[in-house]
Amino acid sequence: MTSPTPTAFPPVTQERIASTLEAMDLKYFREDGGECRTAFPGLVVFFEVEREGFKATSRWMAVVDQPEDVEKLREFANLMNRTLPLVRVHPVLRQDGTAIAIMEAPFFSGDGFADTQLREMCEYFFSAIHHVAGQLRETFPGLEESFNDGAKEA
Repeated sequence: MTSPTPTAFPPVTQERIASTLEAMDLKYFREDGGECRTAFPGLVVFFEVEREGFKATSRWMAVVDQPEDVEKLREFANLMNRTLPLVRVHPVLRQDGTAIAIMEAPFFSGDGFADTQLREMCEYFFSAIHHVAGQLRETFPGLEESFNDGAKEA
């Protein structure tokens, strides 16, 4: 790793991510450990910060519970992973035989990121996960709504 130079950009931190989300006029939550979380309809987003950069991860808030749909989710992920640059879709099989869809993208830089770069990376990821969620809703119609049927309005 190269040593920082006077022209190096600041490293990504949870505070910079929070500031970026605020600048994008997005609501977010800070965990006790300082990690940022944000959400969109049907999606929750997590940010992990490391010395080399950060990773954005999102979960589609639906559960695939039929064996044939679990296989369909695997095929869906393979298709998305062939067509999406940077963002990867993972079907995660759970112990009870159900599966969920996770999307993630790593953003690496040993020299940090400018504020505009950080915002553009977040915008790209958010755009990509909305695209994937739309495709998931088409592939599994009504599944997301059935997941939320028991929710009460505040």
